[in-house]
Amino acid sequence: MGKDASRPKLLDVARHAQVSPATVSRVIHGNAYVRENVRARVLASMSALGYETKQFKPVAFRNVVAVLIPDLLNPFFAEVVHGIQEQATSIGILTLLIDSTENVQREDQLLRMALTRPVDGIIIGASRLSDANLIAFCERHGVPMVTLNRNVTHPAISCILIDFENATYRAARHLLNLNHTRLAYLAGPAASQASQSRRRGVETALKEAGLVLRDEWCPASFPNVDGAFQAMSALLALPEADRPTAVIAYNDIMALGALHAIRAHCLRVPEDISVIGFDDIAMAAHANPPLTTIAQPKYQMGKLAMQMLEQMIAGQPTLGDGYTLLESPLIVRESTAPCNASKGR
Repeated sequence: MGKDASRPKLLDVARHAQVSPATVSRVIHGNAYVRENVRARVLASMSALGYETKQFKPVAFRNVVAVLIPDLLNPFFAEVVHGIQEQATSIGILTLLIDSTENVQREDQLLRMALTRPVDGIIIGASRLSDANLIAFCERHGVPMVTLNRNVTHPAISCILIDFENATYRAARHLLNLNHTRLAYLAGPAASQASQSRRRGVETALKEAGLVLRDEWCPASFPNVDGAFQAMSALLALPEADRPTAVIAYNDIMALGALHAIRAHCLRVPEDISVIGFDDIAMAAHANPPLTTIAQPKYQMGKLAMQMLEQMIAGQPTLGDGYTLLESPLIVRESTAPCNASKGR
């Protein structure tokens, strides 16, 4: 028997790892996505059987794409990145992930640093930079760009977003139909295009009902749990007659902070105050109580962004002239209820 006959074969690795031969091949060649736990099992079997490492072929990435996210700790962006990376891996694109931690100056610096190496395209999630800065950056470096939840008009920039104004309009109408007339909006960053659009939706719904969004009921804060807790606590410090009976938060993370603040003030949701979030992150359905929220197709948004950027890199036209509007249904759960008449309307 020849020397090669004693060497483990691909089929031996597949049997040892309890996967298909095709899966082993994908791990070896790196030409398709394989779940990390499965990949680890295959690699362990190859090591245990002494499968020749020389058979490994380096992954040939066709392109490198920078992905800038303002807050990777926010589950919304984690789900978006999941979609981006799965699509990128399936088509042989390497992603360079950048977290700006909601800092505009840091965002600008990190983008400049990313382009000190060859980058074929950029995906930017909810950038805090101005439209003018994004356009100037895109033109200066000559790379195609896809923005998420940001509408920027430029031929080299494609945009994927939902109609924030219409979404919060529908959320506010839901509360008005529950007889709430004292509505508050926990705003995100003051300079955020998304936050401004969401506020306009609330204001439009209230105006149609002959009401206004009072400035003191629209506090701007850092878009995380702590920022929302402080902003909501300030609202709850108002006299009961001047206190809102319903709140729409900039995102689900802020809504969770609001829920905490309401409980800390010995009030109940939704009996005393109704709360609506935005994003429909996974934990929204498991909040106490389950959170009414506006859903965004986060994973699909990430996949679509990478698909569009791949087309742009290849010089192909994108659908919708680079502007894609996604649906955002209102998911009604237990954090909203009719206004308690004893609390006033």
